[in-house]
Amino acid sequence: MFDLKIVNGLIFAGARAGQPWPGCVAVKDGRIAALGAAITGSAKHVLDAAGQAVSPGFIDLHTHCSIGHNLNYLQAGVTTVVNGNCGFGRLPDALPECVAGRCGPNIAFLTGHNSARREVVGNVNRAPTTGEMDRMVGLVAADMAAGAMGLSAGLEYVPGYYAETSEVIRLARPAADAGGIYTVHMRNEGDRILDAIGETLRISEEAGLPAHVSHIKTVGVNNFGRSREVIAVLDAARRRGLDVTHDQYPYTACCGRILLLLSQRLQEGSPSDLRARLDDPAVRARARSELTEKLERVYGGDASRVVVATAPDAAMVGRNLAEIAGMRGRSAKPDDVADAVLDVVKDYPDQTAIYCVFHNIAEEDVRCFMLSPFTAVASDGWSVKFREGHAHPRHYGTCPRVLGRYSRDLGIFPLSEALRRMTALPAARLRLADRGVIAEGAWADLVVFDPAAIRDTATFDEPHQYPAGISWVIVNGQIAVDHSRPTGLLPGVFVPRPATPARKMT
Repeated sequence: MFDLKIVNGLIFAGARAGQPWPGCVAVKDGRIAALGAAITGSAKHVLDAAGQAVSPGFIDLHTHCSIGHNLNYLQAGVTTVVNGNCGFGRLPDALPECVAGRCGPNIAFLTGHNSARREVVGNVNRAPTTGEMDRMVGLVAADMAAGAMGLSAGLEYVPGYYAETSEVIRLARPAADAGGIYTVHMRNEGDRILDAIGETLRISEEAGLPAHVSHIKTVGVNNFGRSREVIAVLDAARRRGLDVTHDQYPYTACCGRILLLLSQRLQEGSPSDLRARLDDPAVRARARSELTEKLERVYGGDASRVVVATAPDAAMVGRNLAEIAGMRGRSAKPDDVADAVLDVVKDYPDQTAIYCVFHNIAEEDVRCFMLSPFTAVASDGWSVKFREGHAHPRHYGTCPRVLGRYSRDLGIFPLSEALRRMTALPAARLRLADRGVIAEGAWADLVVFDPAAIRDTATFDEPHQYPAGISWVIVNGQIAVDHSRPTGLLPGVFVPRPATPARKMT
């Protein structure tokens, strides 16, 4: 007897080759036991997928999820999340035991350059000593031995920003030796993006491992339309033999700490060090000038493009920077807004708790990056509590938005290709042969959805909304979501890096 059978569905295997076919999927002991137009034998549970698509579960390459239920991902069809991106992450001890019974989706980990540097060197702007470098290498090697997928870097953030390229190359080598990958939130995604791509390619070449650019985009109204330049450079690198891919969220806004508005120079040390610097009139004047210039250059002088997502003061949440300035008796002019932001940074003991949504990406660039066959779908999100804060809608709707808006409604690519971007492509990037595809023997991570109805419902104004059109989400053979309602099962497991050697993406 099978544990589960899905009948009458349209099967999308996940891979680029082949057309979807009508048939059935049978599951036993967490894995796909049989496939066919019809499958004889009874099952404990039978799901009638008439008129619906049956897809591999979605794999989100770029999250900041922790070990936990992660229900906003599970209810969007995501069956595996990758944590530790942007350079922030270390592998917890006893991972399989920590994850078991606690996670909705499966969870994989990267080891972070920022985390290693902060642990060994601190949040300081200097090169590591020889001994410190050796200790950081040891941390990366230990995490790789424990199953990390690779090294991640976040070179726009501190302390990663303070590192020379050679430091990152050194830390990437133990990841390369273990067959891992290098993922990066690049040092710059705006005016100097081509330099940042050059650095990424250099790290990949000299360390000898595949590179993956996180949340690829061109930031700032002054950089709208530059996506074609970026793709041209990446395509040229692939033609000369480099193994480089990228991921993307399908939105025209990013999300991060309010500190992204300030120079990394100001952020050295602790939050109290930053506040103390802003007490110096000369430092404050320079910071005000720099922030004013950024608001004009990146946001066209429109401070309403930046909206507070989370903050210690609930009155700030959901308000844009022009409104925040007004609450503090200032105008919406960039220099007044700059003063208001610096006041906010000074007012709170830990500025890292203040996150903003930054509307600084062009729709034309979203579509251009999406057209590249090397672009996976990924959210750059994390687990959020329903209706808490003013979240970015990507936390709820990333994969359904690509399937509904971009594939079905706009015709950017066929449904099978859209599904490849969130199943087989990320699985191949992680070298997971038994996830991201529908094949006998593969893990039964599956999503059943209505192609005509699937869509994201979360918006920037009303972000806390689950997607529509998903009937069932199955993780390791267990039904975790039944018609948009979690069943209470938490079947996710820790997914370690496969032991096989790295292979080039095609």
